[in-house]
Amino acid sequence: MIRLWVEFVSLYVALPITLLAARRLGGPFPVLPVLWVAACPAVRFLVTRQGWGVGKLLGLSLTRRQLLWLGVRLAVAGTVLAGGILLVAPEQAFALPRRDPLLWGLVMVFYPLVSVYPQGILYRGLFFARYARLFGTERQAWLAGCVVFSLAHLVFANVWAMALTLVGGLLINRTYRNTGSLMASNLEHAVYGQLVFTSGWGHFLYHGTMRLLEGVVR
Repeated sequence: MIRLWVEFVSLYVALPITLLAARRLGGPFPVLPVLWVAACPAVRFLVTRQGWGVGKLLGLSLTRRQLLWLGVRLAVAGTVLAGGILLVAPEQAFALPRRDPLLWGLVMVFYPLVSVYPQGILYRGLFFARYARLFGTERQAWLAGCVVFSLAHLVFANVWAMALTLVGGLLINRTYRNTGSLMASNLEHAVYGQLVFTSGWGHFLYHGTMRLLEGVVR
């Protein structure tokens, strides 16, 4: 258990703090490379120690009822995000699709591929397979998973990034626990992210994906 706690704190607490410190000091904070480097041994653990196969890693499993409620949650999220940005930062409302539709289109396509999937591996697959046992009950593990998912966005250094990802984590982790499907939770995560970048909240989560794609477009 001590070893698990050391791993947990190193990966889910110390690493985000280190990335934030690097940003504060003016150095690089390579979010995407760090995500992928961390996700590779996580996939190996899930495959070799947990018996995950292609179906578990890439298969999408949703009942019609689950799909219906997912659609409802996404519709509500889109409405709340659009209304919220008009209150908090109206000048940012739909800024990306208005000002740079090409970059917006690239983000819509590549954000799920280069960012969401490794996050799903680390913050849902690995977390619940290896570290959920550190917490007393399933509810406590669910809440802990939501907190560390929010903490992963500490590097953006603003309260909105933390708040949005905490709420998003509550919903995404619930989907993962209810469906047992990594790809179902990734789908929900991806659409939330797309809604965030489309509505204008991406200003507060200037993500590595956008940095990468800006270099391509420019």
